[in-house]
Amino acid sequence: MSHSNTDKLFVKLLATNERHIRSFVRSTGMDWNATEEISQAVAVIMWRKWDKFEVGSDFMKWARGIARFEVLKYRRKMSRDRLVFNEDLIDLLAESSEELEGELSSKDYTEALQLCIDRLPQRSRQLIHLVYQGEKTIKQIAEEIGKSATSLYKMIDRIRKKLKSCVEARLPPA
Repeated sequence: MSHSNTDKLFVKLLATNERHIRSFVRSTGMDWNATEEISQAVAVIMWRKWDKFEVGSDFMKWARGIARFEVLKYRRKMSRDRLVFNEDLIDLLAESSEELEGELSSKDYTEALQLCIDRLPQRSRQLIHLVYQGEKTIKQIAEEIGKSATSLYKMIDRIRKKLKSCVEARLPPA
């Protein structure tokens, strides 16, 4: 697979599974800001380690492993916060998340997602690329484009919602 094709595959798989990664992080008791920070870190780490991922293996299992590590790292950093879950609970949540995985990595979903990404306006595609393929934080990207981090999060959330609606419209009813 060419470098360009593997990059596209990464974007597809991350976009397909991004909300599940966020859900996993959020389910560990993280607030909205921590969830965003950790999820962004997970995406960056996955991109950096993409060459070590075995294409065809379980992308979400790999993502959850990285997310679990990042949640634990964040938890250690914030260890004085009494609302942070312990490591055993985080492991239990990760196992439960694996059991709930549906058919989100199916070929039909991936094809629909790619079609929807291709149909996004150029600016939206660029933002998705910056956020999910770049190595910069949301704050750095926001500064570069002259927006606040909150504004950028909202822009990305709107793009995700458009992608979700587009994909759902293209998939056969369950």
